[in-house]
Amino acid sequence: MTQIRTIFFCCAMLLFMASAQGQNLKINNIFDKYGKQKGSTMVILSGEAVKNYQLSLYRSITLRYEEPQSVDLQECLNADKQQARKIKEVISNGIIRSGYYQLLDEGKNMNRYILFKIGNDQQATLIYMEGDPKSEELINKLFVRE
Repeated sequence: MTQIRTIFFCCAMLLFMASAQGQNLKINNIFDKYGKQKGSTMVILSGEAVKNYQLSLYRSITLRYEEPQSVDLQECLNADKQQARKIKEVISNGIIRSGYYQLLDEGKNMNRYILFKIGNDQQATLIYMEGDPKSEELINKLFVRE
């Protein structure tokens, strides 16, 4: 009986570690660090709120694009885009002005996206979404111009 419990515990830990891998994105630092800061707006949706859109998670933050946020944003985007399988960017003077990144699915049969844009009003919007494979059609309709 003790062996069965040990095996079950090890399997549960492996499952937990595999599910936590998607959480290793650098942009999570932006949500954690600036999400509750005065002048920023953060939205987190999951469950029934996004189910109809074939998404399981939606996180966004809008904040003023000025230092130190601007430096943090650029560093996090540059780090996370290394995990992307599809990248569309507008770079001006070495700065990512807008970006669309479709991340590797980590074997979970899930699509993950990072969207970023600096508006004319110097407000930066960062969005992270994940959903089932059907979500790619929605994302392309909403955010990607061919």
